Amino acid sequence: MAHKILIVDDEENVLFVVKQALAAHCEVLTAQNGEAAIDIVKKEKPAFVFLDISMPGMSGIAVLERIRALGTMPVVWMLTGDEDLETAAFTLKGGASGYLTKPFDVDRLRSVVLNALSELENAAQHRPPEEKPWRVKKQKQ
Repeated sequence: MAHKILIVDDEENVLFVVKQALAAHCEVLTAQNGEAAIDIVKKEKPAFVFLDISMPGMSGIAVLERIRALGTMPVVWMLTGDEDLETAAFTLKGGASGYLTKPFDVDRLRSVVLNALSELENAAQHRPPEEKPWRVKKQKQ
């Protein structure tokens, strides 16, 4: 099963570049605004989200807060054209795992995603059997 990742950015060229860079490794979903991103997270439950901090309407920080409120937290990395370390630190405190500044290196972006997905797979494999959602418990007779 291919992992689903979500890229949220108001710039179409960013969505295109990221989708092309990752399409061979996972299912890539895209959203151009915060409301669409929240809907996709609810319906598709992606394992990983790249989230632009500065978008018209709902900011990436507000989207991050809404995603956290949903309960199941995907790995979230922020994208920013602003190299303000205070903003980046704030997003890390808010639950983001890291951030990349624009313009970003495509190889670095791909590495971030693949490493995060690998860590998720390793964590799932080492989870005790009773915590694995696909395990069917036998009925006592």
